[in-house]
Amino acid sequence: MKEPHIATPLFTLAPVEEISLANGPLAKVLTQVRFSRTPTLITDEAEIRLAELLPRYPVRRAGQTIDVTLGAAPGEVDQKIQPVRIFADTAQDWQITVTETAVALETTAYVSREDFCTRARELFDAVVQVSIPPLVDRVGLRYVDRFAESLLDRLHDYVIPPLRVLHGTMGEGLSLEHSVSDSQIVISDDERLKVRSGLLPPGGVFDPVLSPVPSPSWLLDLDVFTLRAGFSFEPEALDQRLRRYADHVHSFFRWAVAEAFINEFRDTSNEIARESRG
Repeated sequence: MKEPHIATPLFTLAPVEEISLANGPLAKVLTQVRFSRTPTLITDEAEIRLAELLPRYPVRRAGQTIDVTLGAAPGEVDQKIQPVRIFADTAQDWQITVTETAVALETTAYVSREDFCTRARELFDAVVQVSIPPLVDRVGLRYVDRFAESLLDRLHDYVIPPLRVLHGTMGEGLSLEHSVSDSQIVISDDERLKVRSGLLPPGGVFDPVLSPVPSPSWLLDLDVFTLRAGFSFEPEALDQRLRRYADHVHSFFRWAVAEAFINEFRDTSNEIARESRG
């Protein structure tokens, strides 16, 4: 007897209450604000001032990075070497990167939307006290989940079929080396949600933002960003935008994963603590 077809629910941007997860597959969270050239942000004096304003990140480094800009002509790419200032915590779980055209915050020890957005707001406030960028070009927020080893074995229990692509569909004598889906959702005229998911071979990643692992893995990469910007670097407005983007990402994530995933990784200790405080 043929099993009845179960339709996947429609995805919407309806806000979803955040649920704390423990030991889940979230590998990295990062946000970046790009802006017009502001060389005064990467002077020695600026580094000293930023270090004073951002005491959570006492580990300081200086180096160079390659800034890549896509040109107007097809295939045209402009690469420039830029000095970079890096601030990190002593555990190396959190990092701030500052160049003359961008600031970024990233972590491999994500706790909650509130914690991440509060730290981002601290960064924005520090930037305007050092040197205000004239114009914002892009704001982005990205969450990357990675399922590997035992988590990969249960992917069919955790993730809805449309995002699994061909994973779990190979018959006897066949194996799947990689299978990737790349989608872009229009949120508004100037905002997009880019969704990449798929099975990757050992050492495979979508880009260098995530370190490779020596085994096959399945990634869910969610990136919300402004398609066109051109507004002022105002910490309050950036904070509100970032929190809205975090809501969008969480709404998609909750749509993408099954209840079995939520039930297995729900952090009940956090919920009990919240109830006791209430």
